[in-house]
Amino acid sequence: MASPAPKSLSLKALAYVLAICAAILAFEGWREWSAHDAALAKARHEARNLARSMRQHAEDTYEIAEQAVGMVAYELGTTGTDAARLGRAEAFMLHLLEGSPRLAELTVYDATGHWLVSTAASGPEVEDRSADDVFARHRDSDTLAAAFAEPVPNAAGDALLTTVSRRLEGPSRRFAGVVVATIDSRYFNAVHGKVDVGPRGAITLYDHAGHTLTGEPFTSPIASSSVALFGPRPGSGNSGDYEFIPAADGVARIAGFDRGARYPVTAVVAVSRDEALADWRHGALLRGIATLVFTLAIAGLGLRATDQFRRRLHSDAVLKQKEGEFRLLAESASDLVERFAADGTRTYISPAVERLTGETPGELLGRNAFDVINDEDRPAVEAAAERLRQGESEQETVAFRRLRRDGREIWLETSLRVAAEPSGQFSVVGVTRDITDRKELELRLEGMALRDGLTELANRRAFDTALAREVALARRTGTPLSLLMIDADRFKRFNDDHGHLAGDACLKSIAVLMARAARRPADVAARFGGEELALLLPATDLAAARAIGVDLCRQVEALAIPHPRNLPWAVATVSIGVATLDPRREDAVPEATWLLGTADLALYDAKAQGRNQCIAGPRRFRSRLVG
Repeated sequence: MASPAPKSLSLKALAYVLAICAAILAFEGWREWSAHDAALAKARHEARNLARSMRQHAEDTYEIAEQAVGMVAYELGTTGTDAARLGRAEAFMLHLLEGSPRLAELTVYDATGHWLVSTAASGPEVEDRSADDVFARHRDSDTLAAAFAEPVPNAAGDALLTTVSRRLEGPSRRFAGVVVATIDSRYFNAVHGKVDVGPRGAITLYDHAGHTLTGEPFTSPIASSSVALFGPRPGSGNSGDYEFIPAADGVARIAGFDRGARYPVTAVVAVSRDEALADWRHGALLRGIATLVFTLAIAGLGLRATDQFRRRLHSDAVLKQKEGEFRLLAESASDLVERFAADGTRTYISPAVERLTGETPGELLGRNAFDVINDEDRPAVEAAAERLRQGESEQETVAFRRLRRDGREIWLETSLRVAAEPSGQFSVVGVTRDITDRKELELRLEGMALRDGLTELANRRAFDTALAREVALARRTGTPLSLLMIDADRFKRFNDDHGHLAGDACLKSIAVLMARAARRPADVAARFGGEELALLLPATDLAAARAIGVDLCRQVEALAIPHPRNLPWAVATVSIGVATLDPRREDAVPEATWLLGTADLALYDAKAQGRNQCIAGPRRFRSRLVG
């Protein structure tokens, strides 16, 4: 019989158990505090993101209003303001409102400030604007830029009206009046009402002077606190968050705000702090109860273990021998733990495999691990296993794809380590976890790095990569490769007349048509630089490519984007140069520089010959003839 252990040893074991229980409770308290901070950080982040979305929606609304008054002003400035033309203008304005429910009304005022035509059945909210500061600004300045007025209550007093106006010019650019688009705050309130910010949350819009643009702040508890955004608020910037307690109801709130750059609008989204922490409190209570029960169970088992401690001293040697294996498996209990023989056959697999792959341990035990790995990833995994077998390394980490039982492909990461066997045979222990979300994020970020931020087409970097790849493929396969170089006609004049925002919108519209023209997976539509775009068409001969270019010219012209100084069409157009690399021809020059240079020359020929047309480049490279 083993001799009894000293009493002090039992007391030390008891103290050790109590220390473990205290450490568990302390760790859980720290973890819950971290979760509390994370919940607040998430609420602030979501409030900022929602404020950004609401600001973007408001700016889109003002952009629609600006475009509407611009089109009406262009229509009347071109045709005049006699009775017949005003009738056609009214029909045009009603058509614009039907296509844009965001606008409440459109009204045209003459040079004296009295209204000429309006979409409101009983006349506009304001019949005479001669005394308005905005009207005087349009009258006294020859700029055609849109103006944004301060919000005012409507006649019924139940909503706020915001206006976007533009100068109307007659012959010789003489002041002929003002075109006004009105936006009702009830539209914003209806949109905001569909967004769930909790019973005590609120969404509010302001202009950059701090005036309310929506009707909600008449009763909103965040109205007075949000005014601080428009004074000296250190570090506020254009986007951010803060916490406040309004005097109206004393409820602590988290607010996110976002200030617009294109239009004078700021969105503020506030949510109740208690509502933001509700899920955390509920989870913390359940986790706290579970931790307490677990700690009590540990304490009970520890006390019992202490009582049996002296009788188990003789098993120390066995426990020490198994300690390494036990710790490896115990520390990875939440991940999949496997043991493999030298040929990759599984000799042990933990129950976590069912959560990870949907398969049971019994279905995979005894099967080779390499069989389930994606064929593209298998060579790298086999090479890592070979390095372990050859003793070149003791640990390897590999990432690979495999299918779950439900057919969904997932990414897994496995850490492999050589393990000692009592028999001396070679074996490897692997710890596996799911990294699908991380891989998908990496792929999304990689895709974003290859897209142009304005047009959503491929950027120059992606285009250069695709061009090199397709030129090499054309050499190998002997198939033709065509390139269309596309440039917006007189685009600088367009920007001078309409502003860079309108220029961006014009490029976006052209880019949409280009993306439609790139129908096949191998086709690449890209922004080459500035207003110059490119369309790469593999396996397409010159005739087919030129037909696509001619059709694209007609589609852009059909957009009817006003461009008065692009004569004779007075709408936005494009010029296109086409070149084809055909390896089947004896005089072919299968080089990317030749294809780019020839298409560029053809583009300049198209501009020199009158613009708004598609010209095919020469078969042989020549110097640029047109400046």
